[in-house]
Amino acid sequence: MPARKLISEKMAEFLSAIAHQYRIRIIEELHTGEQNVNSLQAMLGTSHSVVSQHLSILRAHKAVKQRKEGNQVFYQLAQPELANWLVQGLFYLEGGLQSDKAIRSAVDEVKTIWGHTPDNLFKDGSSTT
Repeated sequence: MPARKLISEKMAEFLSAIAHQYRIRIIEELHTGEQNVNSLQAMLGTSHSVVSQHLSILRAHKAVKQRKEGNQVFYQLAQPELANWLVQGLFYLEGGLQSDKAIRSAVDEVKTIWGHTPDNLFKDGSSTT
């Protein structure tokens, strides 16, 4: 199989795995450090089973990993750079929606909430944190 075809298939599988608003939010919430399902449930404002279902998908695609401590399971990003990579989508949104002030404002707010401020995130996706 030619390399380009193989890689494009793998990228499509991975992008499909993260292409849900809850999974994107889980990735960004885990950017600040590991969390358990209850914490993620509170952050996302949804049920325990919904969070567990999305974590299962992310785990199956090796985007997150888990650690057990007693009867609790903690999740963290398998590769923390994933959160910074997703933020690049915010730059895309900013560029394409310059006339929409509400979305521009929401993008700025989300960058701050998720800890991706101009001081610690470069346009190339690298981070100073």
